[in-house]
Amino acid sequence: MKIELKLKALAVAAIMAAGTPAFAAIDGGPSGNGELLLNVRYYGGDSATTGGDDISGLFDLGFKMDDMIAANGQAGYTKSWDLKTGDYGASWSQLTSFVGASNLGKMEFNVIALDDTDRNLKGGSRYLTTGNVDAFPSQGNANVKTMNGMDKYVDANNSRGTHGTVVNGASVATATDPSDTFFGAINGFGQGDTWLQKTTVDTTQAVGTDQNFWFLTTSSTSNLAQATKTPFGFDLNHDGTIGAGEFTKVSLSEAGVLTITSPVPEAETWAMLLAGLGMLSMIVRRRTGV
Repeated sequence: MKIELKLKALAVAAIMAAGTPAFAAIDGGPSGNGELLLNVRYYGGDSATTGGDDISGLFDLGFKMDDMIAANGQAGYTKSWDLKTGDYGASWSQLTSFVGASNLGKMEFNVIALDDTDRNLKGGSRYLTTGNVDAFPSQGNANVKTMNGMDKYVDANNSRGTHGTVVNGASVATATDPSDTFFGAINGFGQGDTWLQKTTVDTTQAVGTDQNFWFLTTSSTSNLAQATKTPFGFDLNHDGTIGAGEFTKVSLSEAGVLTITSPVPEAETWAMLLAGLGMLSMIVRRRTGV
């Protein structure tokens, strides 16, 4: 009888667990492999925190940092999200309704990802970020380490919107909402646009802008040394650097479509590449006697 009751109790517990949505928290810095996060913000007046005309939205893109890094250097790589649909739709609608149709072009966006699990080691602090510059300016290791302050924003939003009930959720916040939930007032005043003043680059740009994408990480254990700043893209001319026309572009349209796209080589470049691979294959076959 005791065994039967115990089995019944286990069965009930299993049914209850199955009926309860799993907590789908955003993977931020402490996870070691943070998810890509889209931040959309609108500052309607002179201040991001007064006037009641400011709003921000946080969209969990469900794509891990390491997967994005692995895609760097792939020609023609593309990935997109439609924010009007699915688990993002309600938050996108709330955001755009607040802003109003005539002001949609004034919204700004960035895409980021966080990893801060080994911040005292070389390469231990890792961040992905949009930055509409062809050469990332001075960025020291010390400031890259303290970009982990953005985790407060991630943590504060984890219990809002649909982040806790769906795999990849979204939330919206205004300046009057709970502390650290609004993109324009983290730690009470710091804006996420510049990673709380830890970057010299304004990482948010108006919707419709094709932003470049960057990987920032600590180059050594010295706080005084410059961080490693790696651009995303494809080296079309094979000169060892990413230059004009070679950057991976991140763009958000007023219609709510986010895209990440790497450049595609022209037909002649593809032909030369294939010819080179063919010659390499012939050389290998001759050397191996195949």
